Amino acid sequence: MGAAGTSSNTLTVTPASGAPFSLENVAYKGQAFRSPWYYGVRASYLACAPDAASLPMPEIEWTHAKAIAQIDPRGSDLNAFQQSHGLNFLLGNLAYRFSCNRRYTAVVRGGLGISTPHVESTFRNAHQEQYQRGGFAWQLGAGMEFHLWQFVYGVADARITRVTEKHLRAAGADIAGSFFTRHVDFGVALRLPNR
Repeated sequence: MGAAGTSSNTLTVTPASGAPFSLENVAYKGQAFRSPWYYGVRASYLACAPDAASLPMPEIEWTHAKAIAQIDPRGSDLNAFQQSHGLNFLLGNLAYRFSCNRRYTAVVRGGLGISTPHVESTFRNAHQEQYQRGGFAWQLGAGMEFHLWQFVYGVADARITRVTEKHLRAAGADIAGSFFTRHVDFGVALRLPNR
């Protein structure tokens, strides 16, 4: 679980008919604890010597964040724009743990991948929503793992993600923009023994 905040950006709207226009300083709400909630899952491979740091280890991660634009529907042909079913990220990471078998472990990670947003938009009073292929995405983050009991760990992270310019489909228009998001995550990890 967690929460995310997306920075203000500029959206460029290209209608199927008519001249393109831009909306500047579009602000977003995250609404992490309103359905559908913010969530994520991560699978990691961990191999290291006892009481030693690990080599960078691979991970795969899925994050479901939200970005709901605060647009005045009277001020533009773009009446609404949100990604409430997901400003989603599918990322492959490399993670470095500063120790492996202590009660507290610091972790840093970086990742590359794609965004898979669910875009809900209303353009000239025509509504459309669908999952789409977004742009190239990257992330950087740091966190802590806390040994709770046997193979159960608590996890807390702070991350930033960036989606490069992505072109999204609306009813009768294309919408382009870049998205920079800050995340704070917490959860539970299960560390299964290597066989």
